[in-house]
Amino acid sequence: MDRTGVLLIALIAALLLAACAGGASADYIQAQEPKHIRSDASVSDLVLCLKGRLKEDASIVAYPEPGKVDVRVGRAESVEVRHFYLISLRQAQQGTDVEIRSSGEWHPLMSPGRVAGMVEDCKPGTAR
Repeated sequence: MDRTGVLLIALIAALLLAACAGGASADYIQAQEPKHIRSDASVSDLVLCLKGRLKEDASIVAYPEPGKVDVRVGRAESVEVRHFYLISLRQAQQGTDVEIRSSGEWHPLMSPGRVAGMVEDCKPGTAR
């Protein structure tokens, strides 16, 4: 491999590492404008589905109010957890009202469209 190829690989690796080290606080993301999605799946269905897809990238925050859950998407770095997305799930008359907020930072594996697609792909009946 020539010198240009090695430099290109090093640059790409540095960009990926920098992107993975990013993220924002949950409070910052909460202040961002959400994308609204309506899902036929219940809050429980969505929590199980998203946790299964996102694995260790998802932390679940359940509120005392029934039918109110947040899924924070991010990674723990040192003692502080940084997030890329906040997915707010609220029980609706039928199904769930979903709000997806983003930190606005580029993530190498999760675009806003991919996160929205994960929510839309979750089907009713998962939690039964």
